[in-house]
Amino acid sequence: MISQEFDVNQGHGGHNECVCESGDVREFFRGLPKRVSNAELIGATNSPVVCNFDETMPREMRMMLWGDKTNSVRLEILVGVDEVGQRNMLVSAYPEADGAEVNVKITAIHELANGVEATLEGEVLGDAAREIAFFDTRYVLNKGLYEIGKTYAFRLSAFAYKADVLPEKDREIRLEGEKAVEFRKQTGKEQEFDEDGNPKPEVFGMESMVAYIPHYGPYPDDAEFQSPAFGDVESVSALDTDFYKITIGIAREEEDVLIPLVARKSLFTVEPKPNDPVRGILWLQGYCPDAGGSVRK
Repeated sequence: MISQEFDVNQGHGGHNECVCESGDVREFFRGLPKRVSNAELIGATNSPVVCNFDETMPREMRMMLWGDKTNSVRLEILVGVDEVGQRNMLVSAYPEADGAEVNVKITAIHELANGVEATLEGEVLGDAAREIAFFDTRYVLNKGLYEIGKTYAFRLSAFAYKADVLPEKDREIRLEGEKAVEFRKQTGKEQEFDEDGNPKPEVFGMESMVAYIPHYGPYPDDAEFQSPAFGDVESVSALDTDFYKITIGIAREEEDVLIPLVARKSLFTVEPKPNDPVRGILWLQGYCPDAGGSVRK
């Protein structure tokens, strides 16, 4: 299990910093009324769901998700409806992106304290299982439908806290001297020496390496990553910010698990190009369009 000390009281401050150009989330949320007024309904629960807010709010509320359906990068807005008290409550707001379909076997569900948001743990790549954890941006619409041990089709994507193209000087690993000799010995390669009789270094290129290292502990949906940019790098404008949309790998076996990474252009010292190795820290997220109808046996 990735997370043994999950933070049930976490909020979305850091997540919203991923899309906040100024870095000031308070400034970002000052524009929230306009974003809410321009949003469309993405989905709603058919009936009230059990939730856990303060004593001024009911124990059950109908939940609604709002966002900009026209943009592949948007702000998701979760609203609770108190039908008895005739009032609405803004529960949370966080970025969401259109993702790539990935089959995930659910192994654990970590609900936040409010009872209507959650981070899921799971496995990808079937028999070659790789563990991942991700925030379910539409958990409330599927609450109660997921079954541990079953596989569902999720739309996975990621937002970058940090990202940049790997510098040329960091794109190779070199084994020198006796380490190079021992490596060749263990792998059966012919020993090579320079004109002075010294062992030649053994060099490994890192341009094509896919590495995905989840953060264990309170925030398992955060991870360090490195991946080549698969395919073209797109430019996307959303939420008053300019982004690169880069396809990266988060697992590699007989097949690659590829997802879009949304990263502010201002994070990069150079413009990323196709096949450039990109590294950084990301927040993994996703949603299941229909948990009731997308179960893979």
